[in-house]
Amino acid sequence: MSKILLTAENFAFGPIGKLLTIADLLKKAGHKLVFAGYGTSLQLARSYPIDEIHEVDTDDPNSKGKLLELTNKTDVLISAMDLQSVLVAKSLGKPVVYVDCLFWFWEDISEGLFDIELYVGERSIIDNKNNENEEKYKLKIKNLLMVPPIVPVIKKSPRKKQALISYGGGEATHWYQVGRDTNYPSTMTNILQKHVDWTGFDRVIVTTGENILRDLATKFKNSTLEFTTCGSHAGFLEEMSQSEIVLTTCGLVTTQETFQSETPLIYLPASNNSHYILLDELREQIANLPSVHLADFMDRLSLRGLSEDVSIPEVMGQLREVENSSILQEKIGVEINKLVQTRENWSNTSVKQNKEFLESLGINGAKIVGDKVDKLLKSL
Repeated sequence: MSKILLTAENFAFGPIGKLLTIADLLKKAGHKLVFAGYGTSLQLARSYPIDEIHEVDTDDPNSKGKLLELTNKTDVLISAMDLQSVLVAKSLGKPVVYVDCLFWFWEDISEGLFDIELYVGERSIIDNKNNENEEKYKLKIKNLLMVPPIVPVIKKSPRKKQALISYGGGEATHWYQVGRDTNYPSTMTNILQKHVDWTGFDRVIVTTGENILRDLATKFKNSTLEFTTCGSHAGFLEEMSQSEIVLTTCGLVTTQETFQSETPLIYLPASNNSHYILLDELREQIANLPSVHLADFMDRLSLRGLSEDVSIPEVMGQLREVENSSILQEKIGVEINKLVQTRENWSNTSVKQNKEFLESLGINGAKIVGDKVDKLLKSL
């Protein structure tokens, strides 16, 4: 069996969520897993039974020595959108698998990824960008493999009278941080507590990054909302499958997992640039999507094609306006409450549409990747 180094871009829970779905298959196949990461990626990795876990900020040049050491001791790198670890592995001649869950999103893809052993592009939305990028890069990227959504198997459970609220990872260390660039979690929690009627539920769970949850539990210590990490990603999926409804930012991983679990879903306003763009796309592709968008109350942002250092501040600027306006907060809360209170009217149709959308992209993406990686490992 192989010793595999796993890395994931430290951008909320998206990349690490995809990586852990693939890691689960590799673990069951008997491979030894070593993880190197930081921030929200490290947090989620620690909840999974990985053989070795190392805190390494791959974006910090001072960490290159540690990354070189770990890479040199492993047989192959599997990276979920973490470019720096790819460059280190290539410098050592190590095989590389790169998992890109936002293939449709990019205007440009780094040439450093063109000659790796396997580039996995996930079809995550129905968008001409998938086809455009596949046409654009199929001859440039040496081993491009386009796959359906990479989603774990989610066991169905009896529903409870509970709601699950997810802010995803909540921050990305080198891009935006809570308390410095945004106060989205506390602002949204205030909106949900003040303007949404939760009396129809026995339990309302709020989940996000560990540090953010500790802060929320202190700020809202008298709240009936329950602040928890759910113990692990598996615990989160279990709570999701038992919930009557999920309210979430428009993160790709939570979107696909909620669609897969057939749980009614309400989208909260975006907390970062990718959430904003994905919500735009999903609203175009799924009729009457239960959602509340910043663009419903403020000028619509045109973020496609902009670099992260431009698009992220634009979203943060609108979020500061919401944070400083009780009027905007009330308007957002009223619309969320309408969707919560009328859920029996729209939930069955919405769940059916969501599942059909997910399946239209194909099925068994995780297994396809797992089989391809297994074949690569056997060839080493």
